[in-house]
Amino acid sequence: MLLKNITISGLGGVGGYYGAMLVEAARREGLGRKISFVARGAHRAAIEERGLHVHTPERDFTVRPDYLAEDPHDLPLTDLLILATKSYDLEANIQQLRPIITPRTIILPLLNGADITDQIQALLPEARVWDGCVYISGRKPTAGEILLEADREIFLFGSRGAERSAEERELFTLLESVGVHVVNPDDIEESIRKKFLMISATATGTSYYNMTVGEALASHPVEMRGLIEELCTLFSALGHDLGEGAVERTVERQTFMIPSSTSSMHVDFIAGSSTELENLTGYVVREARRIGLELPLYERMYKALATEPYPPQHD
Repeated sequence: MLLKNITISGLGGVGGYYGAMLVEAARREGLGRKISFVARGAHRAAIEERGLHVHTPERDFTVRPDYLAEDPHDLPLTDLLILATKSYDLEANIQQLRPIITPRTIILPLLNGADITDQIQALLPEARVWDGCVYISGRKPTAGEILLEADREIFLFGSRGAERSAEERELFTLLESVGVHVVNPDDIEESIRKKFLMISATATGTSYYNMTVGEALASHPVEMRGLIEELCTLFSALGHDLGEGAVERTVERQTFMIPSSTSSMHVDFIAGSSTELENLTGYVVREARRIGLELPLYERMYKALATEPYPPQHD
């Protein structure tokens, strides 16, 4: 066993659900694998008292991790560290978790962003870092509870090496054993870009127009499609081929979203909270400027969201 100790930091809809599934997998396996949760405040207190309760369309279940702490000093050194916080908390989260990171530790981020792995490597140059992303409709409705609103979920992860490592095979088998739709693709970076294409354009448009997905698509179809086209242009200029029909596929996926739903970035803007603007929108603008590419929609929306009182004024 190579991944004897697995730690999950960030127990919202993503980290909470997959953390719970890893606890279940380790229990069924019965080999002594240890799962640790890093949680804070009322969420940590509720898990400590009652366990982490997960509601899905198919079943309800409760898990208790082997270790639960707010301070990583109270946790064992970890072989696999899964990061599931917001991207704007990345640096602070990494610094907090240093006490459990060793030269052998593999770090697997499940954060929104196209360059998250590169950001981690800049903070920890010697670290082993995989890429990862998920598709899941999960959230934390209250402390100690995780709600999965649809059973359709996908967990994609992998290293950038040509060969799949023994650790990758071990994590794949562990997640698959409890029914997680897990994928370990040959090109994980392509998977990251495809997800980013969807979430960046959707988050930017819904936040700028202060509308749900359905409202934005109905009221501003040209601009919502234009964001996708601009991002495809950027990826192409950077040498990344998303394949024929990438724009149409992404537009179609947006139309399949629940019309009354919106992006988490839009929710954060409405709440006056910290947002993922820099990772989801600012990144696109900065990369385009770096190579001399003009993306007028992204430029306009980023400037408004970054500098104007919310919601920004627009025509």
